[in-house]
Amino acid sequence: MRVFLYPLAGCLLLLTGCQTLTQQKASSPSVLSTQVVHQQSDEHENAQPLSGLDAEGVSELIAAEIAGQRNRVDLALQLYLEQASRLEHPALAQRATYIAQYLRDTQAALDAAELWSDMDPSSVEAHRLSSTLLIQQGESLEAFEHQSALFALNEQTHFAYLVAQSQHSDSAVHEELLLNLNELKTQAKENVDILTAIAQLHIFAKRLVEAEVEIDAALKINPKQEQTLILKAGLQTQTKGIDAGILVLQAADKALPNSLRIQLALARSYVKVERLDEAQNIFANLSEKHPQDGQMMLSLALVMMENGLNAQAEKEFEKLIANQQQVDQAHFYLGRIHEQDNDVDGAIFHYQEVKGGEEFLQAHARATRLQIEAGRIEDARVHLAQIRLAQPELADQLYLLESEVLQSLDRNQEAYELLSEALEMSTQSDELLYQRAMIAFRQGRIALMEQDLRKVLEQDPNNATVLNTLGYTLTDYSERYSEALELIKKAFALKPGDPAIMDSLGWAHYRLKEYELAVDYLSQAYGQMQDAEIATHLIEVYWVMEQKEKAQLLLQEALQLFPDHDLVIDLLNRFPALNNTNKSAVPENSIPQDKVLKVIP
Repeated sequence: MRVFLYPLAGCLLLLTGCQTLTQQKASSPSVLSTQVVHQQSDEHENAQPLSGLDAEGVSELIAAEIAGQRNRVDLALQLYLEQASRLEHPALAQRATYIAQYLRDTQAALDAAELWSDMDPSSVEAHRLSSTLLIQQGESLEAFEHQSALFALNEQTHFAYLVAQSQHSDSAVHEELLLNLNELKTQAKENVDILTAIAQLHIFAKRLVEAEVEIDAALKINPKQEQTLILKAGLQTQTKGIDAGILVLQAADKALPNSLRIQLALARSYVKVERLDEAQNIFANLSEKHPQDGQMMLSLALVMMENGLNAQAEKEFEKLIANQQQVDQAHFYLGRIHEQDNDVDGAIFHYQEVKGGEEFLQAHARATRLQIEAGRIEDARVHLAQIRLAQPELADQLYLLESEVLQSLDRNQEAYELLSEALEMSTQSDELLYQRAMIAFRQGRIALMEQDLRKVLEQDPNNATVLNTLGYTLTDYSERYSEALELIKKAFALKPGDPAIMDSLGWAHYRLKEYELAVDYLSQAYGQMQDAEIATHLIEVYWVMEQKEKAQLLLQEALQLFPDHDLVIDLLNRFPALNNTNKSAVPENSIPQDKVLKVIP
């Protein structure tokens, strides 16, 4: 790529006559982003005057120009930033900002824009760019300073947008923003942007009454402010239900019939309450008005699918692919349509065409499953190997996917060898090690399982799942009960109240013959999660403690909840007397005859 910067040689010889830097047009419109072309047109209305350069500055800017002509735009950026900082020259900081934006170097653009705003506090553009970039980085309080500067300059502000983007910040940030906004509110009581931002902060803090007061005040000033109307709809949804929110959006749509944001909010609300025909009508109208908007077309196609109109949805997805928009999602949902229509080959084709995005792994997992069901196991494995090569950053997840395929076919040794190969080729992934450990467990290779789990703990000593798994395994498959208990206690400290870990704790105490503690933990665990394993553990402890009636009653419940579970059958085989003791505690025929036959000597 060849990029031209300013033709500085001529300007620098005649500084008094050359008051602005003018960029030559690139040979192709595709070379520069729309933003840069807009900001740096030949007229360059916003460019700062270039004056006050010393000899070093002139020399360095010539070097920057040469670097740009040699496609070293990164070096040109560095030189502009250095000279802007050294000379405290806003024009150079402005130029550095534009170059950084062109390079898509967000941090450099932010550094340059903040330098620019410091050197020229009256520059609206510098404050806007700084604020936008800080918001993108989640630096809400720093962005607020630039929005406040715009407020002081009597320029349009975007406090409400800033606050909306700070949703995931902690409450301390929100409270500081609220304090600052309330101070500004005293200076401009009828500023809709400030009132809307304050309302949003109250909603974050669940102060819904206060939020409603601010929203009503904002809408009294401007009843057609779309962001405030959307916020009001959300508030009504929270306090009175989604139908109340829809009524607000419907009224807003009548007041602002051309508002894209309100129509989208209304359509999405219709989807939530399954008013799919109305949602589809909105998306169809919007798609017609915005034929190049791929997201709009995708939304329309998805609603059509929800409405059962697969043939129409298929046409929309095909349009997206033809237009090279939302291609991966389009292929994924075409795969779903073909799968629903039992067109296995069509579904596999589209799933395998998904090259990236959030649906990538799910698409290839579905394709793999369909190939296996069709008996094309080796085809599935070859395909997974190919995409591992094409997308090495996803190799671990793809190895896991293939290992799951092999395990589903009871080809456990092949799955074990595959993961071993993966671990030799990659870093010691926790997920790969854990999966291999589980295969070793199923093969009865407990020592190998322990080895892999301990490797995981070397890398992640606070992994509660692995601590619990290893501790429970040692409880069941060794006599190292005290060691097992310590591992499980550590897991419980990391995840207090977790019923699976409480079950392990109870079982370890049982093995140590600490029956009262065992009952305590197991009964708590079963109270939180009615699970066959927890139930059989608690039944066994009750039985060993001679609490026969409790054991019988819980057995009755387990047989009703988990009548065919292997653990229940195993318990009956190990303790056949459970069927014969304290018959009065168990209603007649409560234990199925097939279970009784299994335990009669």
